[in-house]
Amino acid sequence: MQERESDSSMVARHRWRRLRQDIRVFVRLFPWRIALVMGTGLALTASLFQRDFNRLGHVSEPLSYLQALLSVIKILQLDYDLPVPTALDPYFALLPLIGLPLFLLFGVNVFNVIRIFFVRQERGFAWQAALADTANHHILVCGVGRVGYRLAQELLELGLDVVGVNDAGSPLIESLSNLGMPVLLGDVRNEDLLRQAGVTRAATVVVCTNSDLVNIEVAFRVHELNPRARIILRLFEDEIAETLSATFDVAAIISRSALAAVAFAHAALGLEIVETFQVGDQEYVLTWLPVKAGSPLVGRTVTAFCEAQDVAPVLFRVAGGVPAEPDPAATFKDGDALLVFAASERLGTLWDCALSPSGESVRPGAELLAPQPAPRPVAVCGLGHTGYRVALRLLELGQPVFALDFESSRLAQRLIERGVRVVFGDLRQPSLLVSAGVGEARALVACSEDDILNLEVLLRAREVNPNLHTVLRLFEEELGARLQQAFGIDAVYSTSAIANPAFLSAVLDLNVAQSVVVDGGQYYLTRLVIGPDSVLVGRSPAQLNAEEGVTVALHAHQGAVSIPPVADAVLQLNDELVVLASQNQLRWLTRGRQN
Repeated sequence: MQERESDSSMVARHRWRRLRQDIRVFVRLFPWRIALVMGTGLALTASLFQRDFNRLGHVSEPLSYLQALLSVIKILQLDYDLPVPTALDPYFALLPLIGLPLFLLFGVNVFNVIRIFFVRQERGFAWQAALADTANHHILVCGVGRVGYRLAQELLELGLDVVGVNDAGSPLIESLSNLGMPVLLGDVRNEDLLRQAGVTRAATVVVCTNSDLVNIEVAFRVHELNPRARIILRLFEDEIAETLSATFDVAAIISRSALAAVAFAHAALGLEIVETFQVGDQEYVLTWLPVKAGSPLVGRTVTAFCEAQDVAPVLFRVAGGVPAEPDPAATFKDGDALLVFAASERLGTLWDCALSPSGESVRPGAELLAPQPAPRPVAVCGLGHTGYRVALRLLELGQPVFALDFESSRLAQRLIERGVRVVFGDLRQPSLLVSAGVGEARALVACSEDDILNLEVLLRAREVNPNLHTVLRLFEEELGARLQQAFGIDAVYSTSAIANPAFLSAVLDLNVAQSVVVDGGQYYLTRLVIGPDSVLVGRSPAQLNAEEGVTVALHAHQGAVSIPPVADAVLQLNDELVVLASQNQLRWLTRGRQN
């Protein structure tokens, strides 16, 4: 009941906010100049008419100013029936000639403003520009595609002022407009359009179109127009990103495809990536490690395994049970699963440890498995930015990979140069999939920009190879969950959903990077920098882990990173922690000032 009341309260606040917003825009669009000209002209004309009538009319009772005003209005309406001297005929000739066009112009403008105020479908560029003009210290999103849409949606839910600029309209933009967000359509590089979107008043500008070149050009233009704005930039090319960050003042440079590739590549190997996380230049992941039959993990303790593999245990799920904070003395059994926080470079070894049937010790306390037979290849369909990155990630993991695309491209040629076999043709044709080797593949990743194409290719590949492990790229997460269940797809990911937390964190400039849902439970993966007044000073990771709803995944002291953290280490000023915490515990952890 309380949740319903809270939801209705949020809806009411949202409606009230939109109403106030609409009223402000209505006031801005109202034809005040025409009204001022008409009012001034009417008042002055009424004064002249009063003077001339009283001087020339030879009436017993002088005409009052109010009567003169009403008389002028009647003359404009061609409805004046009082006797007047012929000397006043110019009023009857000129007033309708000059006044009626003004009244008509005023009436048309007022009608249009009222019409678009009540009929939202009629709101065009003028309304959007006026709405953007009401924003101040807002967040400007240049490029409202899938990434920009998700980011804007979350920012609006947080009650922040957001303005968008995009090259063309779309259903996503219509959805944001219905939420009260102004989106101006046109070339995002156009200086006048950026000014109309309030770039000179914006606190933060997110540049996230699909083109690196456009993004760089817009970033430079934004910096020229508003040097104080924080710029969040989306880029694909790593080399350009490194050079640009060294020479140009940007708050963050983010690659959507690089973040997504981690989840897609490891999902192809059967590893479930819950979240990716960036600390400095190092990439970390939250991932579930399943314990399979015959795995050497069976019978080992959680603590021994994690210390040997340099990973932090987060949650432990006993077969058929619900996740809970791991007991250090707990032992693995067939069907269990462990959620760990680890450097992404450790994933290949972790996967081998979890699934390999036998192993050998390579260092004290670390049981690693004997090399597996050469694995079957992974097929990557669609060589856009995401597909290219997925193929590279698989190569880095030492996995054989081949790729398929409709036609040759710059990125496809890059993969060919690295020795990857690339097949071109209609991916929807079973004959092409057979000749490409999908029948012998262990997994297929369908990750083109076209959601429907991805689904069709995946289903055709499943016909060719019924035992194929499948990973699907799809924008709509809710639809993805339904398709996953309906067609037995092994994993479904949205690249924009994966990248959104990184953009959101950069925009808000917060240490709380993202919320994580684990088996229905809501947690927050949080980076904390310990300040002088923090409640964490003097405590140890072991003391924090003893608190319910808190797991310390990483501890960094003077540049030295410990995963898992040393249990009895004393937390000091400027130390960094990565913590998975419930909402209540997060409030406690962040109490006190942080740097």
